Amino acid sequence: MKKNIKLPEPQKDLDFPLMKALEKRRSIRRWKDSPVSKQDLANLLWAACGVTKAKYGRVKCKRTAPSACNSQEIRVYVLLKEGAFLYDEETHSLRLIIEEDIREKVGTQKMMKSAPVGLVLVANLARMKSPILRNLEAQRFCAWVDTGYVSQNIYLYCAAAELGTVVISLVDRDKLHDLLKLKEEEKVVLTQAIGEIT
Repeated sequence: MKKNIKLPEPQKDLDFPLMKALEKRRSIRRWKDSPVSKQDLANLLWAACGVTKAKYGRVKCKRTAPSACNSQEIRVYVLLKEGAFLYDEETHSLRLIIEEDIREKVGTQKMMKSAPVGLVLVANLARMKSPILRNLEAQRFCAWVDTGYVSQNIYLYCAAAELGTVVISLVDRDKLHDLLKLKEEEKVVLTQAIGEIT
């Protein structure tokens, strides 16, 4: 298997009103037993925290989701049948982490284990270098809020694309931390399951 998977360009011109997406946004816990299309996955990940303005010089890129002091500490790991990947927003691609299907680890509830796509939202606290984010309490508070922005972007895209999604709080974070080979400063905040609505 290739180490990196280049995703299709996100379809930024989809015709679906924001207000309608807000109205349709729901937590959905049942999916079709079929993979999510590569285009939907590309759109979904770009909506989550894709690049909206490229970096230049020492200035970081801008992303679809805000972050405290533009720390961009939230990373999205994608669990697919083919393995676990890290979404690289700057190249809009997936980087293989492990060539093993660990989707069943997205949550401890039995129904969550059938989701075609699992997302793991991870906060890398080492990226939070602003003077106002020096203590761990401030870092955690801001990172958890920033995770909420990314998650809501995912919810809104799913509502527009007729995909089902739900945030999962019953997660073995330590197990996922080990499986994804995360560093000490990288914290699993939440997971999200995604699939086509039945």
